[in-house]
Amino acid sequence: MPSTFIRSRGRVRLTFLLAALTGLMATGAAPAEVLPAPDLAILPIRLLDTSGEPNDQSAVHTSRLTAMASDLSAQLGGDSEFRIIGISAAVLAQACPESDAVCILAQARRTGAPLVFVGVIHKSSTLIMQMFARVVDTESGAARITRELNFRGDTDESWQRMTTFLTRDIVKELHTKN
Repeated sequence: MPSTFIRSRGRVRLTFLLAALTGLMATGAAPAEVLPAPDLAILPIRLLDTSGEPNDQSAVHTSRLTAMASDLSAQLGGDSEFRIIGISAAVLAQACPESDAVCILAQARRTGAPLVFVGVIHKSSTLIMQMFARVVDTESGAARITRELNFRGDTDESWQRMTTFLTRDIVKELHTKN
């Protein structure tokens, strides 16, 4: 982020904190913890399976997609200094039943996060998987990071390795651009 944005965001937080403290001192109430806005919202990761495999793997894939979103949140929110907020599939489906991109971006903007992660896995066969991942500016809709990643094998381990690689790449890229 440009340094002007960081300074203005800090001024807004400081102004809010000072106003809250002034109001609390006037009432004699103890100050409540002021939580900062999240830095990154994470949308539910979606799967497009065109492999044509005869076995129904929807339960396994749902579990892997959930684990991937959870791991991504934990890894990005851990030591990388990002504050993460997840947007549940149920909330998104209710707010944007048509899966319209404008509506989805508006939902991400409502979280207060300046950035949103969008990810889609494409499974074309048992061995070939591809992930399309973007980090998008919630105000402008412009992509800050765009990645097309290939990984081999539809296993828990291959999905976990891809998540770890993607996390490192996002952290590196966002810290480089800020």
